[in-house]
Amino acid sequence: PLSLSLSLSVAAMALPSPCLSASSFSGNCFFRSFSPLAGLRPARQASSAFPPQNEEETRAADGKELRSLGGWFYSGASSMVGVQRGVGKARIGSRNHVCSLLEQSEAAAVAESFVPASSVSLVLQASPIPGSFKSRFSEGEPRKGSDVLVEALEREAVEHVFAYPGGASMEIHQALTRSNVIRNVLCRHEQGEVFAAEGYAKATGKVGVCIATSGPGATNLVSGLADAMLDSVPLVAITGQVPRRMIGTDAFQETPIVEVTRSITKHNYLILNVEDIPRVMREAFFLAASGRPGPVLVDIPKDIQQQMSIPDWLQPVRLHGYLQRLPKPPELAQLEQIVRLISSSQKPVVYCGGGCINASEELREFVDLTGIPVATTLMGLGVFPSSDERCLQMLGMHGTVYANYSVDQADLLLAFGVRFDDRVTGKLEAFASRASIVHIDIDSAEIGKNKPAHVSLCADVGLTLQGINQYIKKRDLKFDFSSWRENLYEYRKQWPMKYPDMDDCICPQHAIELLHKITCGNAIISTGVGQHQMWAAQWFKYERPRQWLTSGGLGAMGFGLPAAVGAAVANPNVPVIDIDGDGSFIMNIQELATICVEKLPVKIMILNNQHLGMVVQWEDRFYKGNRAHTYLGDPLDEGAIFPDFCKMAEGCKVPSARVTMKADLRVAIERMLETPGPYLLDVIVPHQEHVLPMIPSGGSFKDIITAGDGRGIS
Repeated sequence: PLSLSLSLSVAAMALPSPCLSASSFSGNCFFRSFSPLAGLRPARQASSAFPPQNEEETRAADGKELRSLGGWFYSGASSMVGVQRGVGKARIGSRNHVCSLLEQSEAAAVAESFVPASSVSLVLQASPIPGSFKSRFSEGEPRKGSDVLVEALEREAVEHVFAYPGGASMEIHQALTRSNVIRNVLCRHEQGEVFAAEGYAKATGKVGVCIATSGPGATNLVSGLADAMLDSVPLVAITGQVPRRMIGTDAFQETPIVEVTRSITKHNYLILNVEDIPRVMREAFFLAASGRPGPVLVDIPKDIQQQMSIPDWLQPVRLHGYLQRLPKPPELAQLEQIVRLISSSQKPVVYCGGGCINASEELREFVDLTGIPVATTLMGLGVFPSSDERCLQMLGMHGTVYANYSVDQADLLLAFGVRFDDRVTGKLEAFASRASIVHIDIDSAEIGKNKPAHVSLCADVGLTLQGINQYIKKRDLKFDFSSWRENLYEYRKQWPMKYPDMDDCICPQHAIELLHKITCGNAIISTGVGQHQMWAAQWFKYERPRQWLTSGGLGAMGFGLPAAVGAAVANPNVPVIDIDGDGSFIMNIQELATICVEKLPVKIMILNNQHLGMVVQWEDRFYKGNRAHTYLGDPLDEGAIFPDFCKMAEGCKVPSARVTMKADLRVAIERMLETPGPYLLDVIVPHQEHVLPMIPSGGSFKDIITAGDGRGIS
């Protein structure tokens, strides 16, 4: 594999700290250099491609070798940017407060003060490393391009792929059967496989991998790629393509998938030279996981897959421009400015989103140090514990009244890892209109795109919060926002989350709240899209990151079951529950066969109201209840439950049950959870129930709706 050696030069200046630590991952190799007061010098190369077996193997004195953590860093310009991979996460920067290694939740040593960015320069070099990766092939032995591809995946520590075979990808599947490392999970539809790869990535933080054939196989990935792009999911999609000589001839199952996906991927490749496979795959995984994560597509013609080659694993990557654009660590002056704004505010609120998924620990420490209340977006659920009294839950269209009130009244809005989505802001002019806004995001394109900020910072949120936290602790700063929190607490008591108490039928909110109580919140939850998604966000409480898997930006129905497949593959010992709606569930119902054959203990709880519930709610609110093709049952027999999901589950050998009465719900949920393997529970709920609170699209906090349903609509 490629080694990115680190060359550092320190300007003529006195370092203000005892040491500056810098770490670099490349491929499967880990480098660390320690600097005493005299300056910096590089460490030697690591020698292993496998994760460390214990803590001692991750620590070494100056110049000693370290074993690989199965992850990597890349260096460029005056900063170093981390990529989460393998067993732990790591962050690195040209200042010591952002230079840390977190391996299996234990922090390594971090230096205590700043070094100006201009004082450190990092030079990218390529050099061989003596890795311990054991190839199935002898050195210099020719092998097919498909075998080169599979070995490239193995070298990226890939253990699972989600792949569906076809004519243009058969060679890849044949090569997968020769791998002793990678297991393929055979989903029953390409959309199912790309959503499963997303669920795998969302639940682990690793890069998800899916493989499809050319033509319709590749185009079936499009929704998943768009979803991963909007939700910043690290994903590598590999597609077979017709042979090179047939490209552009309208050959059977030919689709220019690179052109089709250009605007919905972070980057894509069409490989026209078999020698490029090692380099392209290394670049694809780095691009997918670095900066703002996203999907990368690699299109490989069939003749390239069949061509014999001797791979060169030492090829240099070609990402100079990309590396130069990666954000630098924050400047001390920027952090001071943010702290001054906090000190001068009286009603600050943290507004955090999916960009904080890897900064949960730093966010919690920041809130402990400042006492500032936190409101999360749909994608940010779990980054701050819902049970914490400072958590205001979700804000936005279907957020809590008190979370939206806090933003409306705030004099300082700390926007961390968010993009000011329309479902959060509503009317932009009225959103946080009283507040000074601090916007921190790793993607420069998001800064000022929707809502101008008074202070903007393009940087990694985790690194920035590390710096702010250290700044506060070093100066022993104290903050008192108790009166503001008391104000919000009183407002929470005035406007609590609630739902109607029904004796004769099952309220969907009650079903989810009961599920949370029975599981004690110890489960990974996936959802489709619609009313059930919002109720799952409101009534199941999330205490940690990567516990909540949903399609946020794209809102792709059919996401829930395949995402649960991916999460269950990655977390075999953690309960995985798909809370779904009948309309969403049926869109990828074929994955019932997958969970049966793969013996995945996925539990499915369908909130079945026989309608497209969210569209019905909008019909009730804004179209006088006129039904426009939103009834999903049998119009000739409206008293029957149609389709019969229990019979469909039976056809796929998945145990199932249906519950219609509130009194029977607890026993039904407990039986679902206690049954080994997969299980489907069909929970019949009324279609008149609405998701509340609700701020109409384009509205503001003053337009919030807190009562009513569809029962009064004729």
